[in-house]
Parts: sequence; structure tokens; C-alpha cells
Amino acid sequence: MLSSKSDIALPAASSAAGFSFPEHTEQKRSLGQASIELIVVWPILVTFVFLVVQALIIWWSQQTLTVANQYTVRAGAINHGDYQTMVTTLVSGMAGLEPQLDQDNLAYATTLAIAKQRFHFTRFAQLDILSPTPQDFREYSEERWDYDLERDVTEIAVDHYHARYDENTPAEWHEARVLKIRTDWCLPLKIPFVAEMLSSAQGFLDNSTAVRYCKLREGMSDYPLWALTDTAQHSLQSGFRR
Repeated sequence: MLSSKSDIALPAASSAAGFSFPEHTEQKRSLGQASIELIVVWPILVTFVFLVVQALIIWWSQQTLTVANQYTVRAGAINHGDYQTMVTTLVSGMAGLEPQLDQDNLAYATTLAIAKQRFHFTRFAQLDILSPTPQDFREYSEERWDYDLERDVTEIAVDHYHARYDENTPAEWHEARVLKIRTDWCLPLKIPFVAEMLSSAQGFLDNSTAVRYCKLREGMSDYPLWALTDTAQHSLQSGFRR
């Protein structure tokens, strides 16, 4: 059978021009496979990055609460366990969560940050005095004259500590002279995709008082909440009053 010139020239011309139909098809197949892999991997990669960012924010917030709570219990220890003094110290310490570096007026920015955290405390935080307990106060408090206030006060006295006890003094007497507090702070989770996931995971894995408290407050928040908590104690340096 005879072939025409066109039948003979076409393959030669295609080869000379660099065309390779099987190779071109393979390239398209590889490109399609790479696109599918990108579609599958990209959301996972983005979610992982967001997860790391949110985890770092939670870690930094926990460290901030730990430091603030230490200052809070010290402030209470030298101010008769005054609750409002401790709250003021706490929200001042937690103001570090509000960025202030881009403000021209640092004093104004600091005041605004403290005000925001005080408002946050009224809705999404709680500070509990674990010790002395009400029972400790009833059992170990006494009437004393306060020279500054010029009136009698009822307090758990801490002066002349070594003269007030002997080997028969119960351990509760000593514990009543240690101020112990616990602070629960609900942190808004604002990173998309992972905020709800992390909040739900904490609620499922942890049934602590702080987590239950923050779950009850989520209805008041625009964001999922992560429960931060810290306990601190300090020997009373002034008589404890209620």
C-alpha cells in the first residue's frame, strides 16, 4: 500500500518541531495531581499555622496571669486581704495582654488597657480567696484597735507570730495566716478556624472550675473562651480582715 507525502511528512514535521503527544499528556497529568495535592494540603498547613499562633497567645496569656496573680496575692498580704486592692492589682497586671507599643501617649494607652481589663474582669474573670476561710476567720479572729482608723477592727492577727503559738498549736492556726487565692480568667480566642476547635477540646478534656465558669460565660462573648487559671499564696504581712 502506497502512502501520500503528507502521511509521511507529518510525523517527521511533528518530531522536528519538538512535539511529543505522550509527554504533553503526562505533564498535564502531573500538573493536575500537584493541584489536587495543594488543595488537600493547603488547608491543613494553614490550620496548623493558625493553631501554633493561637497556642502561643494562650501560653503568653497564662504566663501573664501567673505573674499578675503573684503580685495580686502580695498586694493582698500587705493590705489586710482587701479584695478591691487585689482586683486592682490583678487587672493592672493583665493589662500586658493589650498591645501598647504603637501608642504615642504611653500613659494614656496604659490607663486604657487597665480599664479594658477591669471591664473584662467584671464579665469574664473571678478571684476567690481560698485561705483564710470563713471558718478560719470565725475561729481565729480577734478585736483589735487600729491606730490609723482610730477604731476597733476584727482581724486575724499576724504580729508577734512566734509569741502566739507553741508546740500544741494546730496546723490550721498557721494556715489561717497564709493568704491563698485562685484566679480564673476567660481568654477570648480570636484566631479563625482553630478558636472553636480549641475551646471545645478544652471543655471536653477538662472539667475544672475555671473551664465550667468560662463555658457559662461564652454566651456573653463574641468569641470562644479559653479558661486560664492560677493559684498563688503568700504569708500575711498584715492582719486579715473581712
